[in-house]
Amino acid sequence: MFKLSSKTEKRIKKVLWHIAKPDYATNFGIRLPLNIPAITPPIRKDIFFGGYEAKEAELVQKNIVSGDVVMEIGAGIGFLSSLCAKVTGNERVHAYEANPQLMETIQHVHKTNKVSPFVYNVLLGDGNGERTFWLEPDYWASSLIHGSEQAMPIQVRQIDLNAEIDRIKPTFMIIDIEGGEYELLHLANLDSVVKLCIEVHPHVLGNQRISEILGWLFDAGFAIDFSCIRKNVFYLYRP
Repeated sequence: MFKLSSKTEKRIKKVLWHIAKPDYATNFGIRLPLNIPAITPPIRKDIFFGGYEAKEAELVQKNIVSGDVVMEIGAGIGFLSSLCAKVTGNERVHAYEANPQLMETIQHVHKTNKVSPFVYNVLLGDGNGERTFWLEPDYWASSLIHGSEQAMPIQVRQIDLNAEIDRIKPTFMIIDIEGGEYELLHLANLDSVVKLCIEVHPHVLGNQRISEILGWLFDAGFAIDFSCIRKNVFYLYRP
């Protein structure tokens, strides 16, 4: 056996991308589908070449331990919840996704990777009820915030964020909700959380609001691990 250089591996992948048209790619040990309806061409290419949520996956894989209770807000296609469940076990991972169109894909990804964490098709917010959620052509851009002209509004069930935090008492929170992080973290009681991986979205919120978010987290006793900054993805912890 020999180890391929990263450049050689990329060249081989480019050839396979044009010739083989594979049905799956493996990122961080997790098999992800390439040819199902939810996976649009840009996302398919990102998954195949290993860039899909790679920054978050790297930080989660580096910092998660078997005793963590994970609360992932913005589950996407089930990639990170699969990664977490492989480490902590299914019963310690809770994944929340507002987009009902992704439920079948999440189930498929979990089944493919032989995991079955808890999955909830809800929004998390202030109190119980319904909220308008905007579906974008590329699922990753869908959000509580009205984005492109192509976005379609749907009504999604909302459950109370802090009641849910109190119920599961997460130690590791993962957040990627396309600008919704400002409202969410303004509300959140993070007393049980000691690790936080968050993607911030300055193109949606602006620098001032991102700075406010970091200020709230510092006030709550979190520190940034500066060795774990990946563009707009941060890993914070309570020392």
